[in-house]
Amino acid sequence: MAVAPAPVAVQDAPHFLAVIHVAPETSGPTQVSARCPTPARASADTQRMVALVNAERASHGLAPLRTSGKLARAAQAHACDNAARNSFSHYGSDGSDLGMRLRRVGYRLSTAAENTGLGFADASQLVSYWMNSPGHKANILNPSMTELGLGQADGTRPTWVLDFGRPR
Repeated sequence: MAVAPAPVAVQDAPHFLAVIHVAPETSGPTQVSARCPTPARASADTQRMVALVNAERASHGLAPLRTSGKLARAAQAHACDNAARNSFSHYGSDGSDLGMRLRRVGYRLSTAAENTGLGFADASQLVSYWMNSPGHKANILNPSMTELGLGQADGTRPTWVLDFGRPR
C-alpha cells in the first residue's frame, strides 16, 4: 500500500479539503478506470474558471496561470473517480495522491496543489467558496504555481477538481 506524503498545508471545510503535498518519487498503484462523459458545459466552465482564478491572482499582484493539458488530464480522471464515489477526496479509490496522479500523466512537478468541490453548480459559486476558505485561497494565490488544469464530472452532484502546478 502506498504511503501518502505528509501534508504541507491542510484546510478542512464542510465539503472540501485543500492539501499541498511534497510528493514522493514512487508511482503508486496502477490507475483505476477514471473515464466518464465530459459535461457539455465543460469548455465554457474551464474558460470561466481560468478567468476567475486569474482575476483573483491579478487582484493580489500575482501572475496569471496558464492551462496545462497534463494537469487537466489528471484533474479530469480524478473528477471521474470522485464522481463515481460521490466524493470530494484528494485520494483516489486506488489510494493515489496528487503526486502519483500527476506522474501518471507525465507531469514532472516541482510543486503542486489541488482544490476539489462537490455540489457546486458553476465555477463562480465554487471560486467564491474557495476564496473564503483559507486553504483553498492559499492554493489559488500560491505565487509558486504557474499552471492549472480543471476536471469536471456529473455524478450524483457536480464534481470538480482543480489541479495547480509548477513543472520542473
